[in-house]
Parts: sequence; C-alpha cells; structure tokens
Amino acid sequence: MGPNAEQITVSAGDPITITLETDRAGELHVHSKPEQYVEFEAGRSTKELTIRTPGTVEIEEHDSEAVVAVVEVR
Repeated sequence: MGPNAEQITVSAGDPITITLETDRAGELHVHSKPEQYVEFEAGRSTKELTIRTPGTVEIEEHDSEAVVAVVEVR
C-alpha cells in the first residue's frame, strides 16, 4: 500500500482528488467529522472527497488499516 502516510495540507472545503491503482476492490476510510468512506474498484480510478472540519485526518485502506495519507485541514 502506498504512499505510506503521505502528509497533505488543504484548506477546509477544498476538494481532494485521489488516484487509485489497485489489483482488488476496496474502501478508503476517511477519519474526518463526519467520517467518510470511499469505495473503489480494481484497476485505476479517481475519487474526490471534501473535508470541511479543520484538524488532522487520516485516510486508511479499510481492510488492511494501512494509513495512505495524513491530511492537515486548515
């Protein structure tokens, strides 16, 4: 799973685009308030999410619990 805990900084309400390339379907768990779940299919896909509450938010691959990114929302 990579990247591993990549540090990202965004402003609250700005969209985040995630590009996924994977050999299996799965789900990202976004530990924001409110929590978000982003489903993805096997292959290459692009997903967009928005975090509106400031703070530090982890995005993890749900099955493995690997932290893909740590987002600082300002």
